[in-house]
Amino acid sequence: MSSSILKKSAKDIVILSALRTPITKSIKGGLSQLYPEELLYQILKGSIEKSKVDPNLIDDILVGAVLQTLGGQKASALAAKKVGFPIKTTINTVNRQCGSSAQAITYSAGSLLSGENQFAIAAGVESMTHDYFPHRGIPTRIYQPFMEDSSDEAKNVLMPMGLTSELVAEKFGIGRKVQDEFAVQSHLKAAKAIESGHFAKEIIPVQARNEDGSSKVVETDDGVRAGSTFEKLSTLKPVFKEDGFTTAGNSSQISDGASAVILTTRENAEKHGYKPIAKFVGSSVAGVPSNLMGIGPSEAIPQLLKRFGLTNSDIDIFELNEAFASQSIYCIDKLNLDYSKVNPYGGAIAIGHPLGATGGRVTATLLNGLKAQQKDLGVISMCTSTGQGYAGLFVNEQD
Repeated sequence: MSSSILKKSAKDIVILSALRTPITKSIKGGLSQLYPEELLYQILKGSIEKSKVDPNLIDDILVGAVLQTLGGQKASALAAKKVGFPIKTTINTVNRQCGSSAQAITYSAGSLLSGENQFAIAAGVESMTHDYFPHRGIPTRIYQPFMEDSSDEAKNVLMPMGLTSELVAEKFGIGRKVQDEFAVQSHLKAAKAIESGHFAKEIIPVQARNEDGSSKVVETDDGVRAGSTFEKLSTLKPVFKEDGFTTAGNSSQISDGASAVILTTRENAEKHGYKPIAKFVGSSVAGVPSNLMGIGPSEAIPQLLKRFGLTNSDIDIFELNEAFASQSIYCIDKLNLDYSKVNPYGGAIAIGHPLGATGGRVTATLLNGLKAQQKDLGVISMCTSTGQGYAGLFVNEQD
């Protein structure tokens, strides 16, 4: 490992807080009655309160948002201003599909490194209950003659994600049995993390509503099935192809949730008396065929590690977003990763995948895990629709 990775410098980009809401099932889950602006408001407010960072220091809030109307800009600004950030605090949104709030971390880090901003928040939010159905993320107004002379690579950016999962499974020989076995482990690991109280350390409880308008507090992910078994999952029918392998049980759950990561430079943190919990080292984005978008992490992770002179064995935890079991298994095997280091607390198959919030969610889970295991280095990674992979590198600074 390059010793420079662990060295501390005044110009380091550091994390002061990385938190998330519970992730809950869409439509019937605990947060389904809340709109994106409500979710974002609560994670921003909760993050400021728990971290004790002065909101008047925040220069910019960058929000990962995938499905919302108007790019989520209006709702995000409403949420931030309701929290009470000063007028000087600007709000922007970013959409790199499943990697949106991860990309928000990268962009925020760049603005801090350049000196444009001194303190920033990289957030993410998605209410798939309100914004995913009925079109499931597929544009409804593509000009069809434009498509006729387009390449297959161009046309495939519109392919439903479940079909890309099936193509990965077919092309690389990833059968139904191993996918269901992988999914069961995701649920069992996440259930253990909930039962032990581990996840509570990264979660901001949310004031929510029931269908009848009565209030409640949601504190726990509600899509995790503690009693999940291979026998149960193996009975589920394929969703996207009659003879396929991708089911509701071995795919990420359609979910609601939000996340927020507060960043600054080490110099600023010391100046204001804040203790960093981690250092953000850097990130990489790689392109892959759009119809095989799930393999994105298999290209982004090596690109990232090579950039910083690291190997797989240097990394203590990989938080790999489980879009589908097919692509997760492919990436882990292609990279020859140690399964025990990948998603040790479960992944999106069990926890859920609220698109815009996922990058921040896996960051919160990674830093919580590094602290619990008293380890140093962690990587987050995810595939993204249209054929990309994102990977980010973090150093734990928690005792």
